Amino acid sequence: LIIEHSIFIDMRDMNRLLITAVLIFSVINIAGCDQSEKTPEALMHAPPNDGTAETTSDITLSRQNAIVVAAEEVGKSVVTVKTVKTVRRKVFDPFSDFFSDFFREFYWSPPLKEYKQEVPGLGSGFIISDDGYILTAEHVVHGVDSVKVQFSDGSEIPAEFIGSDYYADVAVLKVNKDNLPPARLGNSDSVIVGEWSIAIGHPFAEAVGSPQPSVTVGVISAKGRTMRRVDNTIRISENLIQTDAAINPGNSGGPLVNANGEVIGINTAIITTSGGSLGIGFAVPINTARKVARYIIENHDKRKSWLGVYLIPVTESIAYVMEFKNEGGLLIAEVVVDSPAYNAGLRSGDVIVSFDGKKVHKTEEFDRVVFSHRAGDEVELTIRRAGKKMTGKIRLGSPPEGEAGR
Repeated sequence: LIIEHSIFIDMRDMNRLLITAVLIFSVINIAGCDQSEKTPEALMHAPPNDGTAETTSDITLSRQNAIVVAAEEVGKSVVTVKTVKTVRRKVFDPFSDFFSDFFREFYWSPPLKEYKQEVPGLGSGFIISDDGYILTAEHVVHGVDSVKVQFSDGSEIPAEFIGSDYYADVAVLKVNKDNLPPARLGNSDSVIVGEWSIAIGHPFAEAVGSPQPSVTVGVISAKGRTMRRVDNTIRISENLIQTDAAINPGNSGGPLVNANGEVIGINTAIITTSGGSLGIGFAVPINTARKVARYIIENHDKRKSWLGVYLIPVTESIAYVMEFKNEGGLLIAEVVVDSPAYNAGLRSGDVIVSFDGKKVHKTEEFDRVVFSHRAGDEVELTIRRAGKKMTGKIRLGSPPEGEAGR
């Protein structure tokens, strides 16, 4: 009986196991049939994964990092600066009166004819006040005839040139438009080597064909750099911020931004062998630019006379680069053609020692003398050329419209 009872109990357990197995098989079979009903065509038309999984919000938040937020905040303040410059070129004129020229001059020189050509230029800038003041690099608007500004929404309006500082490579423009979004200016003295840096601007704007600025990211590579740029003039800049964020043609004048969304510099130059970025870019510290901009805005309407020179204060590093003894003064980096300085025989490389009997070591000191005179006034000027001092009289002219030095 005990054995039979044991067998009976085992049989009941086996029945339960059998029933359980049948049920499990049925569930699996039903699930399999349901999946098999999804033909390849049905699967092709199934809705794609739209990223609405439970982790979507986490992913979205992770994408909204400091760089994204900073670029979005400052990007709306960045503008394209479009310029037009008239270039005069002299070319050979085969139809010139050859014999008349020959007998008049007693020697032959190629007959030349002057042509004027309008050359467009592109750069970047950024809004610093809601009533229309804009910062850019001086070399973006250097010697141009007209300036227009294009905003991120595609609208475009003329801009007035307010003033510039050649040495600092900073220029101020003004547009007749209100309620603009100014960029937030930071403190460039607190910049840390190795921290994130974001370059925002309009490189190759015509090729890109969009008013929306481009964003590149790198780090602050160094501070306090001095560099000499090689072009048709003497251009030496000091105390620059170095970054490896890509800066390309068209970026000049745009902001260099930190991860807090604050402008820490104005993109100004690159070292390159190809015309493109090699990861060695430079920016004017925003503390310098802010000081220059304030001075320009407060004094731009005080200028009643003009000499026609671009000036650089002589410092130890500049004297070293130029290979002359540092005795102070203001280095003439460029002389404007047909200006009073040009007609008086001043030239690039001369150093102004005194102006109207007053020693000048800073551009502000030079400006104070200019502000006290009017066009037509004659002043005494002492310069140093090749180590020798020269003194003479020069008659000041009227300030021209647009950007043309001091």
